[in-house]
Amino acid sequence: MDEDLKKAACDGNVNFLRTAIASPKPQDYWLSRFIPTQGREPCAGNILHLAVWNNRKKFITQALSLLPDDVVQQLLTQRETAGELATSTPALLAIKKRRTGCAEILTEGSRAELIKNLLDDDGNSPLFLAVQNGLLEVAKNLLTCQGPLSSRGPSGLTALHAWPRVFLWKCESNLNPQPSLCVHIYVFTHTY
Repeated sequence: MDEDLKKAACDGNVNFLRTAIASPKPQDYWLSRFIPTQGREPCAGNILHLAVWNNRKKFITQALSLLPDDVVQQLLTQRETAGELATSTPALLAIKKRRTGCAEILTEGSRAELIKNLLDDDGNSPLFLAVQNGLLEVAKNLLTCQGPLSSRGPSGLTALHAWPRVFLWKCESNLNPQPSLCVHIYVFTHTY
């Protein structure tokens, strides 16, 4: 990967992105991947992976809107080749790292269709991971997809298994000043 492109993705340099898109660059330039040298950096992958690692929402939005559709589709489905979360797509990476804004952008509209059934190394679906990590807007984006949608999680669990815990966690965090309500919610979610 070109060092300037890597730096732009990591820093969220939208001006560099616009300038590079305006100049004639081959498709391979945009699809190139950064591979770290022996454990120096946890991140790896294409420009979307690097932007997710560094939580660069504006860079992601601009890349998705300015790059050609065929390049965007390939970037969204490319898996990391190295790094801490190897084999994750940019959306899976955003969901796992709880980069909420990035995950929401990467699963909006037709983008969700591309990644809805791409499982991670452990066989977890994006929907399961979104629910498990409390990314409810991302889960909603995935649930609006047409056709079959995987909700698979570990050991035969599904996103529905994770939902009560997330619901309880959200309620506890919102009702923290009133702990007696949390007890009632806990009893309710564990009796039904």
